[in-house]
Parts: sequence; structure tokens; C-alpha cells
Amino acid sequence: MLSPTRRGRTNLAGIRVVARRHRQVQRSNREAFPERLRFRRRGPDAQPLRRVSACPDAAERRRAFVASGGAGMTAVMDGQVAGRAETPHNQPLVRVVFISPTTRILVAVVLLFAASPILAPGSVDHIAVSSMLPFAAITTIVALGQTLTIQQGGLDLSVGAAISLGAVLAARYGSDPEMGVTFAIVLAVGIVSLFGVLSGLVIAVFGLPPIVVTIATSLLMVGAVQQVSGGAAVKGSAELSSFALRQLGGIPVLAIIAIAITLVGQMILKVTRAGRRFELVGENATSAQIIGISSRRHIISAYWLSALLAGFAGVLLAGLLRSPTAGVGDNYLLPSVAAVVLGGTALTGGRGYLAGTALAALFLGQLNQLVQTFTQTSAVQNLIQALIIGACIIAQMELGELIARVRGRCRLPRIQKIVLGVKGESE
Repeated sequence: MLSPTRRGRTNLAGIRVVARRHRQVQRSNREAFPERLRFRRRGPDAQPLRRVSACPDAAERRRAFVASGGAGMTAVMDGQVAGRAETPHNQPLVRVVFISPTTRILVAVVLLFAASPILAPGSVDHIAVSSMLPFAAITTIVALGQTLTIQQGGLDLSVGAAISLGAVLAARYGSDPEMGVTFAIVLAVGIVSLFGVLSGLVIAVFGLPPIVVTIATSLLMVGAVQQVSGGAAVKGSAELSSFALRQLGGIPVLAIIAIAITLVGQMILKVTRAGRRFELVGENATSAQIIGISSRRHIISAYWLSALLAGFAGVLLAGLLRSPTAGVGDNYLLPSVAAVVLGGTALTGGRGYLAGTALAALFLGQLNQLVQTFTQTSAVQNLIQALIIGACIIAQMELGELIARVRGRCRLPRIQKIVLGVKGESE
């Protein structure tokens, strides 16, 4: 165990190694290219170098550049050559729209709502949408927490039990006049979040597989649910039920809560330093450890937030159902994972898309509403939804890989490597 002083020296040494490598790359670039390559980055009108797409005549342009000794580099950097620079202004509209997983799932949601009046007019009226949005909001809240755990390369299979435990605790103690609804909500969310901390500690400290750990945690919470409810439905508080069924401006209050959580989470994840570090740890824990970012802390926080959001969703679900049962959260495990994948977050971890997850949860909610208008048979409903969800997941993944390949082909490598490669070919 390193002391704080030695740990700080180790982190500082890692930062120095990265900085030294960066200086070496800069030095090699300065030695390989003339001075006019660098003046673009200096002065009040300095502009960053832009990438040029590798079109069919890219090899000829590179050879011409080498033959001219670097003349015309300014034009190349400004994107004024035959190949267009990779800026949003001159990219095709289709590529700009489909380049992000969030925009792809947004297009899918728009198409689904556009097709719903044609296939089943009753699935998009005010009553149908108002009854669908609260349950889609519950799925959204659970899926947001699931996104955080998947970003860390894990998977939380205990969200179903966490929802059930939060719902049962809120219903059991919220109806007690001595405790009150507020205390019951805090108690339910706090107890469920402790199970998330337990899962995160075991995964981060002992390195056990997240699937095994979260299954064990789920069994612990199932036992707690049986102890509190006695295996029967628990009647909840009328105050909590009236809040969950409330609407503001014709929009269910649960949908507004889900939107607020999504926006706050998206802002923290994409704008703040803590969010960028969170994604870095999920992408490459070794690199994060070298520069002094603790991976254990972020893993624990991911599972803690997942359990906290699942417990809060269980509290809201208890208000919707008024009398939740012991297995009320079992139906939200698979939709939460499907919403994460449909939203564009890779199961391998790294970058996550909370807005895409929320849109995917809305897509699943409307899809369920649409399928129910065609048939009341549960087996047929599950089969149709599974086929559609599977096709959407495959399309999302294939489009992501296709765009990545196209961007990889059109991305101009480092100029130094190009010049050296062309010189090697000429020699």
C-alpha cells in the first residue's frame, strides 16, 4: 500500500511520461516540416489544422505536396483542395444526421410516431400517450443508471430487485402516518442505494465479474422484499399516488422528472471534468490510472447511482400502481438494457449517450403501446417486440460500425506519416 506522498509522486511521474511523449511528437513534427506549417497556430487569427478527406486522388495530391517541398500546405490546411475538409458545413446532410447514435434513435422515434396513426390510430391519442409516458419515464430512469454501469464495462442485473425493494418500502412505510411519505421515500432510496455501493465495492476491490456480483445482490434484495411485504401486495400512500398521477400542462409529472434527470446527467457527463473522467475510466482504465484517476471510485459511483435511480423509479412506480407486488420490478430489467443499447452506448464501455437512452426508452414505450392495439396475446406481443427491437439494435450497431469505417477511411493520417510513407514508396 503506497503512502499518499508516494502515490502522488507516482501519479506525477505518469503525467510527466505523457508530457514527455507529447513534446517528442511536437519536436519530430518541427524537424520534419518547414516553419510555415506552424504559423497557422500562432497569432490572434490562429486556426487549428483541419483534416482533409482522402478522396480517390488523395495519393496524387500527397505526391505533389512532397514534390513541391511543402508548397501549398496552407491551402491543404484550409481545406481548399480537391478533397473537402471535414466540417459540418460541407458534409452531406445524411452523414451529419446519422453520425451520432442519439440522432439515429431520434429518427427512429419520429418514424415510429409517424407510422402509429396509420397502423393504429388509437395508439397516439391523448389518453393513450398520457398512459404510456409515465411507464416510459420509469424505464428511462432505470435505463439511465444502467447506462452508467455499462459505461464502466459492467452490467447491473439487480435493477429489477432494486425497483421492487424501493416500491415495497415506499408503499409499506409511506402509508404509516407516523413516518410520512417524505421519510419513506428517503428511506427506500437510501436502503436500495446501499446495495449498489455493496456491488460496486465488491466489483472494484475484488475484481469479480459484475454479472455474478449483481445477481448475488439481487438475491439479497429479493429476500429483503419478501421480508417487508410478506409475499403479498402492499397498499401504498394516497398522497404518493396522487403525486405520481399528476400532470403539468397535460404532461405527466413523471415524464418531466425523467427529462430533468436526463438533462442534468447529460450535462454532467459531457461538460464537466468529472463526466469526462468517468468516460475515460470506462474507455481505458489503465490510461486513467497512469494519469492519476482512480478507477475504483468511478466503478463504485456507477453502481451506487444505478441502484439509487432504480430505487427512485420503484418509489414512483409504487405511486402509479398504488399496491405494488413483490415482483413489480422484474419487467424492467431487459427493457433497461435494450434502451441502453438502442441509445448507442456500447456494451464494452466508454462513451455513453444518456439522451439516446431516454429516446430509446420512449421508443420502447410507444412500440409496446402500438403492439398492444393489434393483439392481446402476451406471447405474440413479446415475439413482435423482440423482432423489432432486435432489428433496431442490429441497425444501430451496423450503422455505427459503417460510419466508423467511413470516417477511418476519410480521415487524413498525420502529415508526417504520409510524407514518410510517400517517400518510402518513391524510394
